Amino acid sequence: MSGPAPWPEHLPTLTDEWRRGSDPDRLIAQVLATLQRQIEPMLDNQLHAALAPALARAAEMVVHELRQELTRTLHEMVRTAVQRALAEHGDRAL
Repeated sequence: MSGPAPWPEHLPTLTDEWRRGSDPDRLIAQVLATLQRQIEPMLDNQLHAALAPALARAAEMVVHELRQELTRTLHEMVRTAVQRALAEHGDRAL
């Protein structure tokens, strides 16, 4: 990843702004806007890099739990079907 983006040329330096008596609120807004443009892409990359493995683990856990639940449900369905068949046919072989 490359270093921080250079200070935009269209924004004067802080020292120039203070010498001209610029409004502090406007100066703060300019600095924050510049920082936000520089930081957002970096944060996006870091968040994606951190979230990808976490989401993969979460998805794997959900799949594992769903498989277990499906196995339990299938087992219960087969048990119920066998019990019904035995009840309908008595002791006779199926």
